This record gives sequence, C-alpha cells and structure tokens, in this order.
Amino acid sequence: MDENKQERKLTFYGGRYMVFVPLLMSLVLLMWVALNNGNVPVYWGAFLVPLLLCIFLAKNKYEYCETIIRGFIDPVGGSLIVAILLAGIAGMFISESGMVESLAQLVIEVDLTGNRFVAATFVISCLVGFTTGTSVGTIFVVGPILYPVGYLVGGTPALLIGAIISGGAFGDDFAPFSETVIACSSTQKVNLGVLFRSRAKYVVPVAVISLIMYLLIGAEGGVDVDAATAETDPRAFLFLLVPVVVIVACLFQRHLVESLSYGILAGIIIGAVTGIIPLSQIVSIPEPFGAGGIIVDGINDALPTAVVVLFMFSHIKILDEGGGTDIILGFAERFVKGPRSCEATISGITMLLNAITGLNAAAIMGCAPIAYQLGEKYGVGGYRRSNIMICSGATLNYLLPYMVPLVSGCMISSTYAPTPDAVPVTPFEVIPAQFYPWITLAMIVFAILTGYGRTKLPDGGEKVTAKAGAEAK
Repeated sequence: MDENKQERKLTFYGGRYMVFVPLLMSLVLLMWVALNNGNVPVYWGAFLVPLLLCIFLAKNKYEYCETIIRGFIDPVGGSLIVAILLAGIAGMFISESGMVESLAQLVIEVDLTGNRFVAATFVISCLVGFTTGTSVGTIFVVGPILYPVGYLVGGTPALLIGAIISGGAFGDDFAPFSETVIACSSTQKVNLGVLFRSRAKYVVPVAVISLIMYLLIGAEGGVDVDAATAETDPRAFLFLLVPVVVIVACLFQRHLVESLSYGILAGIIIGAVTGIIPLSQIVSIPEPFGAGGIIVDGINDALPTAVVVLFMFSHIKILDEGGGTDIILGFAERFVKGPRSCEATISGITMLLNAITGLNAAAIMGCAPIAYQLGEKYGVGGYRRSNIMICSGATLNYLLPYMVPLVSGCMISSTYAPTPDAVPVTPFEVIPAQFYPWITLAMIVFAILTGYGRTKLPDGGEKVTAKAGAEAK
C-alpha cells in the first residue's frame, strides 16, 4: 500500500482526504435532485459539475483529466453502457408491438391482477435475474413488459418497480455467473460452485419473505377498464420471444451484450414477418434532417441512464487512483478485535464503498483485499467472507436514491407509462417498496450477530479457529 502511495500521480491540495470532495459534492447534489423529484438527465449535472469544479483541487490537472477519461473508458462501465442502450432498443420492440396491451387483457381474463400480479412480477424478475446475473440487465429486460401490464391490472406502481428491482437484486445476489459472486470467488480464493451452494441459506429465506410481502400488499386501485376491452392483435405475443431469446442466451452463459443483440435481431425478424413493425420503422427519416424509428427511439430512452453510468465511473476512478479506497480500508481495520467485529467491518466497508462508488461489484473488489487479510487473521473463512460481502452489496446498492438500478427502474416507469396520465414513480417512493434489499439488510445483521450461516464444511467451508476466541462465543 505504501508503494502505491509513493507512485500515486493524482494528489490534491489540502491533503489526501480531499480525494473525497468530488463525490461528496455529487452526493449532496444527488440528494437535492432526488428530493425534488428530478428526472434522470438532471443527474448528469450532479455528477459533472463537481468533476469540473474539483479540477482546481488537483495538483496535477493533466493527470486529473486523464483519470476522468480512464473512468469514461473503463471496460466494466463500457459494457454496462452498451447493455443499457441495447436493452432500450429491445424494450422498444415490446412497447411498439402492442404486446403489453395484449398481455394485460390476458392477465385480466385469468384474474392474475393486483397483488397477485405484483408477486408474479417479483418471481419472474427473480428468474430473469438468476439467468442474467445482473440487476440492471434484468430491469431493462422485464421492466418494459411487466411494469405497464401491472399498472393496467391494478398493481401499485412503486411496488411494481420495487418488485422488478428486487428480482434483479436476487439475481445479482445469487446467480453463479453474477459479477459479485465471481468477484468474491476469485478474490477470496474459494470454489465458485461451493460458494453458489452456500448462498442459498441467505438468499432463499429473504426471497420467500419478500414474495409473501408483495403478495399481501402489492395492489392499490382497480383494473384499467380500457385495457380490459381494448382491441388486441394475438400476433403481438410473438414479441415475447425477444426477452425469451435474451434469457436463453444468458442461460448458455453468453455475454449480456451478445444476448441483447440476439433479442434485437429477433424483434426485427418478428416485426418484418408479422408486419406489425415493418423494416421501415426500424430506422426512419420522418422529415429532412430528422431521425426516428425503433433503434433511435430506444437509444434516446436509454441514453439518460447510460450518461449517468459514464460520469459515475469517472468518480470511481478518481476515488481509486487518488487513494480514497485505501483511506477507507485503513481506517476501518482499526476497529477489528475478533471474528464478529471482523465480519461487521467487512460488511461496513462493502456498504460504504458501495454508497461511494454506486456499484456493488466495485465495492466488493475494493473491499476484497482487506477482507482476505482480516479473515485470515481472525478466523473468518473464505466462504463466510464472500457471503458477507455479497449480502452487504445487495443492500445500499438498491436503497440509495442515486443508485443505477433505482434510477433505471424510475426511468422505466416514465418511459413505458401505459397511459398518458400515468405518473412516474420517484426514487423515494420506490425505496421502501424494495423488500428484498431491506430484508437482506436484516439478514446480514442477524447473521453477524448470531453466527447464522457460519458452518463447518468438509470442502473448505467456514471454521472458527482457536484464534477466533471468545468473541465468536
């Protein structure tokens, strides 16, 4: 760590703690935007303005600018941005095909309405999240379908978005090829298959309780009569193949960008064959110097969230290369006295880094070295450390108003509003409606305090060593 500090090029006037100023300024602005129900593009300014102002704090302004650019071209961020844009296009095929209206009518006929539909939305989102391993990908795959249908059949809008995000959180928390699970497996030097199996004791109870809660309180209002009587084209159901193709490709562990590309191609083919979305609507020039069509509209709808991700990764890069992560980890290590406080420290660091960076995978990667060192020192096994970090990453990542999954969910409620008078939900409406992250937070507190989930497995599972001592008891 000392060598890294000596080689660090990005330093600030006023001392090393000034590295936190850009992100803290953004957090203040983001809270203001959220409190005033600002739309996603307002988040751009909340991230950009601090980046511009804090250039005067950097001793080497050239290096500061280069760090921002390295954040822009970060491979993880780039993949996420491309996936968001492609998901916007794929979702546009669903929106323009009339499939939502057809599905709403079918749901009404089988009486899967109100709270039952909200509960079904959570289950479907969990399944999709499990197959994709990404919360944001899940939101953009199922949101354009399930949210407008659920709205029309009496589901509470905030709870619908909450159920969709919660299902995505389940997938990110449990899928064997989730970035968070893979990151923990590699950094804590544990077997991926065993780690996946060990996740069930934490994830399944949380998911079951969440499902019960959505089933009990998932509805307000009645069914949209117009949706029940609207004329529909049964051929529109063929567009369900768009998300199905994406999900199947993910099941075969294809890259999310590749899977979404197959979904878009499926939409183009189905639209052309049925005539519902002819090729002339894929890309069009409605007037001189104008632009329109499925691809253009889909990208335009997804662009606000993509730009938020772009700026967020620049903040993450400044924090990392400016030594902010090292400061946090070094400070937290002072409070560890035994295995229980070790687990609490690992959980706290993960949540703190998640709150600062806005990404649970980045938080886990940042916490991983200290988690490994502390775990080895205080007798907290690799599987236990991994589960603590993964569970902790599934909490604030969905509960803070500026987080990408929450912003994406609110964008879905605006972009895919089923009626002209449908009011988009705000982050502060959705936060209490995300049962899975809240119950996961309770689970991690319970697990640390009671030792729940700390088992002795013959294949390298958890052991409490003699050094763990009295605190574990």
